[in-house]
Amino acid sequence: MKREIRIPILLVLFCFLTMPFKSCVDSDDYDFDRLSDKVDWQPNFVAPIGYGEYSLWYLLNQHEELEADQTIILGDDGLIHIKHIEKDIFSYGTDEVLTFPTQDPYSTTFDMSDYPTVSIPFPSDQTLASTTKGFNIKADGTDIILTKLKLDTKVSFTVSNPVDKAIKLTVTLDEGSVGGVNPLSKDFDIIPNANGQTFDWDLTDLEFTFPSPSINNTLHISFGVTILADASGTIRSNGNDLEIGYQFGGLAFKLAKGDFGDQTIDVGSGTIDMGVDFWDDIDGNFTFADPRISLMFNNTVGVPFLVSANMTGSNTDGETLSLDPDDQLPAYPTTEADVLAGIEASITYNKDNSQIVPFMALPPSGDITYSGSVRINRNLDGTRYDPLAAGNNINIISGTSSITADLEMDIPMDFKADNLSISDTIDEVDISDAEKIVKAALIITSENGLPLDVKIENIFLTDASYTVLSTISNESIINAAGVTANGEVDPSTVKEVVNTIELSEDQIKSLNDTENIIIKAAVSTYDEGKQSVKLKGSDKLKFSISVNAQVDLSK
Repeated sequence: MKREIRIPILLVLFCFLTMPFKSCVDSDDYDFDRLSDKVDWQPNFVAPIGYGEYSLWYLLNQHEELEADQTIILGDDGLIHIKHIEKDIFSYGTDEVLTFPTQDPYSTTFDMSDYPTVSIPFPSDQTLASTTKGFNIKADGTDIILTKLKLDTKVSFTVSNPVDKAIKLTVTLDEGSVGGVNPLSKDFDIIPNANGQTFDWDLTDLEFTFPSPSINNTLHISFGVTILADASGTIRSNGNDLEIGYQFGGLAFKLAKGDFGDQTIDVGSGTIDMGVDFWDDIDGNFTFADPRISLMFNNTVGVPFLVSANMTGSNTDGETLSLDPDDQLPAYPTTEADVLAGIEASITYNKDNSQIVPFMALPPSGDITYSGSVRINRNLDGTRYDPLAAGNNINIISGTSSITADLEMDIPMDFKADNLSISDTIDEVDISDAEKIVKAALIITSENGLPLDVKIENIFLTDASYTVLSTISNESIINAAGVTANGEVDPSTVKEVVNTIELSEDQIKSLNDTENIIIKAAVSTYDEGKQSVKLKGSDKLKFSISVNAQVDLSK
């Protein structure tokens, strides 16, 4: 549906094209004689159309229903900020740092040559000499060294008993404990003449302390054997040794400490759209003084990690620029309590450690692509971090540890701009009764408390196919407020300025056929863009608008 604009309301359009103001009329606020003498012809219709006093925060505030959807915000510093948050830009978890593959099987034997295949006297129980064997806990990663491991697991046994008597098998995990009990032992009953008897030892909440940390992650298991006498008073054997096979399985670790090696983890790639729509309508040079991109971590991985990240921005013309930031080393949890509870940490890319100033001046109005990697156990200078060295923090990770990161872009409106070209279009316009207008002028009286010069260059009246019917060329300038040395508005420099936009006869005639109105304006910061200025939410713009027209009411 087309918008119908009738006299004299059509004249207000030219104001609304450049200012997002709400208008209201109260004749008590205007001196009509004062308004009418701004032009050198005598109007027979003079009307105040709008007036207002608006803070910059009010004009820019998007009034989004959800705070998270706001792109323009008011910062604690009083400045207007462009802000964008991208959730879960990357994450990695326990299984990318420490995992345990299928463990190796082990076996041991007891020499039973003292027991022949014929019955010999056996009046009482006999305990054989115990044996201790080493076994390794394998971790994925050849350079992982464990010092402590809390886990749920089980040990599976297969036993072949060569004698015709029951055996009590005592198994001891020399470095294992459950609930503080160490060493950890359990007795198992082996039946007479067992051929591959199997059983499991369930070990929930088991804790291993490794006595000599090394890449083999070696622990020890001991076996004691007692042959139990019975009423027969004799014993005989099948001639074989007592064979014991054992294997740890189902390792579900809960907490691990040690040195988890030098690993590089790819954090993936993706794209970001900042959603700053007005960048699409701006053409010109501008530079932000202090833009920042932060990665905010929720971290339950107790390992130092060096972040190598990059972003490439593109504008609507297809030009690209890389952020090219320095590597950074965020804080990480260093105690068991912090690993279990998690900590929040962040790193920031700014003007001192990246190319963010030219990156934001591109501007990145198209997609921003990102990629990166995390290298664990690295110092900021890239050298190897040794978590087992005296004074260093040992690596700690839980079975549910993870790192997630959100990205926040924060651009304070502390900037300088030179001759930014801004355009906007009002379409589907239907202007009627234009033939009644003989002469018309729009008078804008403003007190600009913003450090921005605004020059209205051209207003184009077009038909439905955007063919220009008439061009209103005007060099009206709303002068910027002066600024102090730190770029804030100097209130003493705010002055009243009157601008008149007068329509020619041909321009008035073209109004009936006008279906679209296009405005072109140029914006510069104070002193022709030579000085960086700060846009504060409290900066104000006062204005009043009046229409002066000669109208032939007989038509």
